[in-house]
Amino acid sequence: MVTSIGLLDTCPESSGMQQRITAVLTQGKVIVPSQSDADSLYQDGYGYRMNHEHYMYPAEILFTVYRNKIAVVDEDSNKTLSFTELLHVLSAETPNLWTNFIVFKDLRTRGFIIKIEKERFLIYERGTYRKTPPSYVIHIFSEGKPQSLTEFIEELRATEKDGYEMKVAVVDRRGEIVFYSVTETQLLKD
Repeated sequence: MVTSIGLLDTCPESSGMQQRITAVLTQGKVIVPSQSDADSLYQDGYGYRMNHEHYMYPAEILFTVYRNKIAVVDEDSNKTLSFTELLHVLSAETPNLWTNFIVFKDLRTRGFIIKIEKERFLIYERGTYRKTPPSYVIHIFSEGKPQSLTEFIEELRATEKDGYEMKVAVVDRRGEIVFYSVTETQLLKD
């Protein structure tokens, strides 16, 4: 359980007066009820539409709350949730949320647009969102957390089959990220 984060003190948008978009936490999902707000978020590369509703993924929610772009209200209590409260609530359904948020935040602050699809981060180069397909997929490794090599190779093959390049983000225990490019290669015996 996270008790204190300290990130909000360093966010450039966490101070100052700016109109925040209101989103609603309902049944573990975050929905943006205002159509104009949903359109604005969608244009900026956040969220997805389903059954005429605009939903946001947990990493996107945390990032937009961190940037003071949205305020999330709990439907049951009618209370605006803090970053830490959202992290706690959303982590119940998304165990790797903190690591995903760290990578998402790093890429978005560098100007990349990230579309989340089936737990994959599809990355658009700067200025190419909605003009060209994504350039690559990010696979996230957390230091000290084992992952199956077989599953990783299957994901790499599926990524290449879909026409994307794979990059790996390795997040250490201090939250620092190193990115690597990955391709499958055949080693031939002489």
